[in-house]
Amino acid sequence: MRLAFDATTLAGRISGVGYYTAGLLQSLANGAGDGFVERVVVLSNREVPVSAGDRLEVYTRRRFPVRSVWMQLVLPSILREVKPDLVHFTNYLAPLRMDVPYVVSVHDMTLSLIPETHTLKKRLLTSSLVPWVARGARRVLAPSESTRRDVVRLLRLDPGRVRVIPYAASEAFRPVSEGPERLATAYGVRPPYFLYVGTIEPRKNLSRTLRAFARVAPSLPEHQLVLVGDLGWKYAEVLAEAQRPDLAGRVLLPGYVPEEDLPLLYSHAAAFVYPSLYEGFGFPVVEAMACGAPVLTSRSSSLTEIAEGAALLVDPLDENALAEALLALGTDAALRRELRAQGLARAATFTWERTGRETVEAYREVYEELGRRR
Repeated sequence: MRLAFDATTLAGRISGVGYYTAGLLQSLANGAGDGFVERVVVLSNREVPVSAGDRLEVYTRRRFPVRSVWMQLVLPSILREVKPDLVHFTNYLAPLRMDVPYVVSVHDMTLSLIPETHTLKKRLLTSSLVPWVARGARRVLAPSESTRRDVVRLLRLDPGRVRVIPYAASEAFRPVSEGPERLATAYGVRPPYFLYVGTIEPRKNLSRTLRAFARVAPSLPEHQLVLVGDLGWKYAEVLAEAQRPDLAGRVLLPGYVPEEDLPLLYSHAAAFVYPSLYEGFGFPVVEAMACGAPVLTSRSSSLTEIAEGAALLVDPLDENALAEALLALGTDAALRRELRAQGLARAATFTWERTGRETVEAYREVYEELGRRR
């Protein structure tokens, strides 16, 4: 089978969907689907850090800087030229008019469930296209049972066309033996600290987290709260909470940190704190567990599914519960050791080998269905 693969999320600084795209593409390059997927043609509207190999072919022509324009107006003719048997669109969207069968990855349904946490542009453009794309797909791939239920219910899809295929942390995420000294030099971070990794945006619930930290800060006088990630949108409230007088010098925002430095940050954190309002999967939670960081996260959406029994779970809307959990993690060494062991075991159940294998099985289902129809 000849597969066309949407790699548009690999351009520039990558985040969760980019990590998914990179991990799956690497799994395909390393042999997932060997004997079935003969060639993977990598497509993107901009240059991406992917090299051609035995199974990978990188299409480098007819690029256009605006992804949405390229996908709707340029990509259909590229697909007619490339002639794949199947296309995998890795980030919700696909051309509305094309003749090639496709599968699409839908990572979460926050645009429908909590639209106020997204920009107006995204609500107007993406949310109107996702139902059309999903209904035209031969298979829809979701990273969790939670997301699958939302996809089936909100997009009114046949449950038999929606597959759950969990993601994983990169192999780079593992406990680091190196001491924390480099963190102080590079980012001004010194243990003990609580860590968050992700975009600074409303869905991540950071304003409540900061208020909860302020409640327990007097009882944890040495601890800092480190918020790693790019400023997304509507972050003014987060910055204001971080600058309140009672948290002076206690909150650090080092901005975007390259992936190669994240394992060191995770490994030396007193705890990883991720009380997001909703996640389709929650990459940072699995990454933190893989590095041995005790995890505090939300009892909601997929986070319960991937972390229950291996993390502290709280109602993300309950500041008291967040504060109590932070205090427990800051003062109870036995609790941290227990969560570290449980998290390492849980993270080991998520692998890119598994993700690649199960994704190829979805490709195979579609290919065989099409063959029977022909």
